Parts: sequence; C-alpha cells; structure tokens
Amino acid sequence: MAAESKPKTYQRPNVLPLSLAAFFNDAGSDMLFAFYPLFLVLILKVNMGQLGGLDSIALLAGLLIRPLTGFIADRKGRRHFIWTGYLCLMLSRPLQGLARIWWHLTLPKMLYEVGRGVRNPPREALMTDSVPREERGRAFGLLDSMDTLGAMLGPLLGLGIFYSLGHYAGLTTESAFRFIFFAAAIPTIVSIFIIITKTREVKEFGGPKESPTSQSPRGSRLAALRGHRTLLIFTVISCLFAFWAVTENFMLVCGLRILEISRHDIGDIWRVVILYWFVNLSFAPTALYAGRLSDRIGRKLPIFLSLVILATLTLGFAFVGRIYWQIGILFALHGIYQGFLKPAQKAFVADLAPEEMRATVLGT
Repeated sequence: MAAESKPKTYQRPNVLPLSLAAFFNDAGSDMLFAFYPLFLVLILKVNMGQLGGLDSIALLAGLLIRPLTGFIADRKGRRHFIWTGYLCLMLSRPLQGLARIWWHLTLPKMLYEVGRGVRNPPREALMTDSVPREERGRAFGLLDSMDTLGAMLGPLLGLGIFYSLGHYAGLTTESAFRFIFFAAAIPTIVSIFIIITKTREVKEFGGPKESPTSQSPRGSRLAALRGHRTLLIFTVISCLFAFWAVTENFMLVCGLRILEISRHDIGDIWRVVILYWFVNLSFAPTALYAGRLSDRIGRKLPIFLSLVILATLTLGFAFVGRIYWQIGILFALHGIYQGFLKPAQKAFVADLAPEEMRATVLGT
C-alpha cells in the first residue's frame, strides 16, 4: 500500500510550479531569442567581435553573482530570489528593444544574465529540497523539458507576430523586431505570479533550528567543501569545459552566414528561426529521457555522452556546406548534447553538495 500511495515526481511540492514557471518564461524568452542574432546583425549591424564582447560581459556579470545568490539563499530561503530573478528577465527585454546602437545593449543584457544568476541557484536548490535523491534526475529532466517546450512555442509565436506586424499592420522590419521584445516580457509575468502564489519553502531558514554549520561559513563550511573531493574536481572540470561550449547566438550567426541570408532576404528569416527551433525540438525529449536514465545508471555516463555529442557537432561546423538539412542536424545535435548534460549535471552537483550549502554549490 505504501508503494501505491507514493506520489509521482511531478506531484512533489514545487516541482510542477517551478516547471510551469520555466515554461512560460521561456515561451517569452525564446519568442525573441531566435530573432536576437538577426536583430543584432541586420538592424544594429553588430560584428562578431562586438557580439562576443556583449555576450562575455553579460555572462560574466551573471556568473559572478551566482555563488553569492546561492550563499544568501542557503541562509534566507529560495522563493524570493526566484521571482526576483524572473522580474529582472522581464524588465531586460523591453530595454533591449529600445537599443539604437550595439553598446546600448550592454546594461540590459547584463540585467538579463544577472536575473538568471539570481534565479537559477535558488530554483535548483528548491527543486532538490523538494524531491528524494532517487528522483532528482527526473525532476530536473521535467524542469528542463518544460523549459524547452516553452522555448519551442516561443519562436513560433515570434514568427507569427513578426509576419502579422509586417503583412497586416504595415510595420517596418525594424519596428516589428522591436515590438517582439516588448511582447516577450508578457509571459514572464505569469511565471512571477506562479512562483509567488504556488511555491513554498520546504526547509526552515534563519530561525533557531538553523544548523550550526550555516552559522560559521568560513570555518565549517569550507571544511565541508574540502571533504567533497569529487565535487571540487567536477567543478574544475566544468569550468574548463565551459571554454569549449558553443552558444546558440554564435550558431545562429553561423547559420545566417552559411545560408547567406542578408537584410534584403528578410523573407527567409524564418529559416534561421526554425534552426533554433530544432535545438528545442531535440532537447525536450532528450532531457526527460536523460534525467530518468541518470537516476537509474548514475550521472557520469550521460555527462560523458554529452561531451561526445558536442565534439561531433563542433567538428561538423568545419565541414558543413550550404545545405539546410545538414545545418539542421547540427542544431538538433546541440539540443541532444544539452539534453544529456543539463539534468545529469544539476542532479550530480545536488547529490554531492553538503545539504546546508546546496544553493551555494549549485551557483558555483
């Protein structure tokens, strides 16, 4: 009887609300994300060096704040950081849509990455707190799959809005691009509402029951980390691995150039947007499968497979021709690589992290 009454993973506290919030946010985020490199290249005339600089500055701001966010969330709780992060994401989109030259994007892009940095470690820690160890891969797989289902819907909504504004409302290409940035903020409002009303803390923070470890961060916390040799090794490997990772922005710009799409080929923009859709189409089922697989066989094999797939697609870009389906396969492989990596990586770190430092370690 006990086994029959055991709740399914999605019925655990916070699992479904966190996944739904990810769905709505990514529907908005990816409504414009697939258009983003096109907006940069065709409207703001950004070159590859400027694109790399913008991405690097913004990513650095978001990455530096993650350990700090995780540290505070371990002491004060998770929920408020999560909806605050979504609020930053929402505000960054219309601000980016107002940009007139490329460097106007610097602060809005930093706000976007800071929002992710504020949201992600507490969200992943809250998800870990809410499910037993043997279900973490499935929980993160569900989170990433719902995230990606929203990301599949977003580009299609963006395409519909873009062409409706151009063909029926008579807006110029530039005005249609800018309108999408404002429309993309709307679904994230739903995410904020879900987090505020449907999630709850499953641990106590900051009260008399707080663990002794959390009251001496420089002593016992560092000692706890030094005792987790595998965690430290994996963190270093992850840092080195990040130098190799390929971003969707660069893949889309490469696709734009390989297919020789220019400002005058605006009717063919849908071909690049669909390339980004291929990433999400392959990612969603892969993440769900790989998360469950990591619960059964362990986290290391899915992570290793992701590296093999990344090596294959990176090599593929050196040899691919101007053939659409070949480029599409590389984009689909990118989704498969992320699908194997992300749920297993999050669950592996959550397994290894000391309980009282879970958000801090996930942020790091």
